[in-house]
Amino acid sequence: MTTQPQWLEEDEQELWRLMISGFTAISRTIDDRLQAGSDLSSSEYAVLVVLSEAQERTLRLRELCAELGWDRSRASHQVTRMAKRGLLAKEKCPGDARGVLIALTEEGMRRLQDAVPDHVETVRRLVFDHLDEDRSAQLRGFFTDVLEADVSHPDQR
Repeated sequence: MTTQPQWLEEDEQELWRLMISGFTAISRTIDDRLQAGSDLSSSEYAVLVVLSEAQERTLRLRELCAELGWDRSRASHQVTRMAKRGLLAKEKCPGDARGVLIALTEEGMRRLQDAVPDHVETVRRLVFDHLDEDRSAQLRGFFTDVLEADVSHPDQR
C-alpha cells in the first residue's frame, strides 16, 4: 500500500530551494578557495583533516570511511589519488592482510597547514559572520533534529 506524499507548501518549497542554493554556494566557494590557494579539493582537505587528528596521523581505511561518512569505494579511490600525489601513504595492516592503513605524509601535513588559515577565514565569512547566539542555537537544534530524523519510507515503519 502506498501513501500519497505530503506535498510541500509554497513557503516550504521556497525555503527548501533556498537551503539547497545556500549549501551549493558554501560548497562551491570552499572548493574554489581551496583549489586556488592550495591546489586541494574539499574531499582531499577533509581526508587530510581527519588524518591530522588521528593518533600517529594514521587510520585504517574503514575508520577513515566512518569518520568521513563515505563508502569504502569512494574512500579507496580518493586515497589512491592522494597517495599518487604524495599526500598520503598506504600500507597493509600488520596482522590483517585485508586491512589497509592510511597515513598522512609530511607533504600532506604541510599542504594542510598551508590551506587551513584561508579555509577557516572563508568558513567564518560565509557562515559564522552571519550568526548571533540565538540563530546559532536554532541552527544547531535544527541540524541535530535532521541527523536524528527517521527517514525510512512510511510504508516501511
